[in-house]
Amino acid sequence: MRSLALACVFLLIAATTVPALAAFTITSSSIQDGVLADKAYGNNTNDAQGNSCGGQGISPALSWSGAPANAQSYAITMFDPEGRGGLGVSHWVLYNIPGSVTTLARGDGSGPNAKYTPGKNTANGLGYRGPCPPAVDNPHHYTIIVYALDLPPTLPAGLDRDELFKAIAGHTIGSATGIVMKYGR
Repeated sequence: MRSLALACVFLLIAATTVPALAAFTITSSSIQDGVLADKAYGNNTNDAQGNSCGGQGISPALSWSGAPANAQSYAITMFDPEGRGGLGVSHWVLYNIPGSVTTLARGDGSGPNAKYTPGKNTANGLGYRGPCPPAVDNPHHYTIIVYALDLPPTLPAGLDRDELFKAIAGHTIGSATGIVMKYGR
């Protein structure tokens, strides 16, 4: 009985002296989780029927914190599970973000740049492709995820979402899902 009481005391001491790990989270100064996003973040082209999507095609600013200390690089995806009749649409694939980077400025992922590697979106374009759900649909939900990787930022250029997932399989040491952008026309 005494050894059980001592074990409980040691567990209590350990539980109160070990600092809690910070949660890996993502935030944005551009968009709010679950709130209809500004048209600036929508697609700046036309839809399949030739109607303007009404956006400017600007990628949102992102910040993340609490990532595993051994993260060598990061990758970002934005996916609309409601797009293409429920088959989903990949709007943003960005990777080879160095482990020292914890913010992405507004517009930094909108197209090719020297700092990060843009991947292919569903439309086979490189970089951010703003939302353009059908005008008759309710606003769609766009899940933005940051992946912490134990890989150096040297993945090959031009990967789409599925190819990125194959390349980082077994190397994802954390992920932060904290923003679900809503967008409608």
